[in-house]
Amino acid sequence: MTKITGVILFFVLAFFLSFFSIEIKEMLTIQTEPATISEATSLDSYTEIKPITSAETAERKEKMEIMKSLLTQDFEEARKRMIEFYNKNQSFDSPLNKVSDNSDDKYENINRLSALLITPSPTLHPKIEKILAETSGKSYQLKAENPVPKNIGDLLTNPKKTHYTIALLGDSMIDTLGKELPHLQNLLSKDYPDYTFTLLNYGQGGTDLESGLFRLTNQTKYLDNDYPPLLSQNVDILVVESFAYNHWSGHFYDLDRQWLTIAKIIDTVKINSPKTKIILAATIAPNTKSFGDGKLNWPPQLKWDSATITKGYLQNLINFATSENYPLADAYHPSLNAAGDGDEKYINQSDHIHPSEEGALLFSKKILETIKQYKMIE
Repeated sequence: MTKITGVILFFVLAFFLSFFSIEIKEMLTIQTEPATISEATSLDSYTEIKPITSAETAERKEKMEIMKSLLTQDFEEARKRMIEFYNKNQSFDSPLNKVSDNSDDKYENINRLSALLITPSPTLHPKIEKILAETSGKSYQLKAENPVPKNIGDLLTNPKKTHYTIALLGDSMIDTLGKELPHLQNLLSKDYPDYTFTLLNYGQGGTDLESGLFRLTNQTKYLDNDYPPLLSQNVDILVVESFAYNHWSGHFYDLDRQWLTIAKIIDTVKINSPKTKIILAATIAPNTKSFGDGKLNWPPQLKWDSATITKGYLQNLINFATSENYPLADAYHPSLNAAGDGDEKYINQSDHIHPSEEGALLFSKKILETIKQYKMIE
């Protein structure tokens, strides 16, 4: 059976040799003359034809030498494989194996067969220049028609998510920060220059915490502006302020009511928008001596009572956040003066209630610090 196989193999190889020998020699002939204009543009006939300079001619000669070197390497590899084939099949009863090992005829046959085992590239097209340049160790400049950004797929320079929506929920202490929340926007842009942000101000004056809970899933109207349900806005980060300046009574059961309402807000967010991250926030402290001056103009005792209860609600939210391990943006404690009262520089001097520019900046900084501490922006 082995002898029959050897004979069949011999006739197959002989057939290919006789049929392809002349063609293979022509294919392997490497033209060292510079390519003509028609050859240079055969694959890109739409390209404008330009005269070939002497520098281009020298460069093309060099590239053709590279091609010739590559083909020679392929030929030697093929020749090596054919010699191994002959050495492993000396038992074949074939006329080829009857040739002496040192015979020039035998190695001539090997050379002719080796030519069949390589795939020459007769034309050097500009678009494979880069591959050839890498093979030869030389650098050739290519001009890409549509350059591809180098950072595609790189999560550090081109992260998957580069836009975040952040909403602030509260009463007038949030509303007076500005519709576009400029202090927070500037801080975010400075710390995250490669990101963009949509900031939503859901602060509505004269509303309490239960109104904030309602706004999460219901449309509302405030100062002739329609507000869609907050959780319909695909919010990434939700900042929930204490609503302490629109508190209920100073009794403990109303402080418990605040605690339970905060818990309901968190549960509602988890159910309706589970990917939204929550920050609990305490705004600036009031001053018991000047609270509401310029707008409310209350007597000293009423100012003291209202400001003190407001402090209690601010502290109550802080207690909830720390006990339940929720992210906290605390502007309350940093805004207290040495006497434990609200520092006037953080309070708007026209109404002695809402934040001044310094107060708005302090509150915004505390939000940014919390975002960074908990790595809420990837």
